[in-house]
Amino acid sequence: MGIFDFRDPSKRKKKEATIIIQCDPNEIRINNTSISFPTSYKIIKGILGDATRIEPIKQTKNSIYLWDELGIYCSCPDPEKMLMLLLVEDNRYGLGHQPKSNFTGKVLIDGEAMEITLDKVGQDRPYIIRSVIKENKQVAIAIGWNPGV
Repeated sequence: MGIFDFRDPSKRKKKEATIIIQCDPNEIRINNTSISFPTSYKIIKGILGDATRIEPIKQTKNSIYLWDELGIYCSCPDPEKMLMLLLVEDNRYGLGHQPKSNFTGKVLIDGEAMEITLDKVGQDRPYIIRSVIKENKQVAIAIGWNPGV
């Protein structure tokens, strides 16, 4: 890296976005913005920005909305009814369409790290939160609509 590389935008270090998802008994907040599921692309776009890619899934009506740098994706047939977000922590595992980078944000449940409190989350919350496990390792986190409430 040369001394004047800061003048060239392509050589500047990109500011990494920090995503903090807070799950409380009655709501989910993404970077302090409250959301509920089902949600819409417009609401998620207001929080995360435009999806990096929107790709159709062959032979279905679904599309995949990917935020590559954030490690987040959503699959849905209707952008007005997004039921779930998938936070991909290790994109080396076959999870279908997936973002190019891993999710590096934080997920807090009742103010504590998800690893500590996930087992304490009951079925009565207005959302679900699940670990996606492959080879005994958490590779993704699913957050979304709880059809039982």
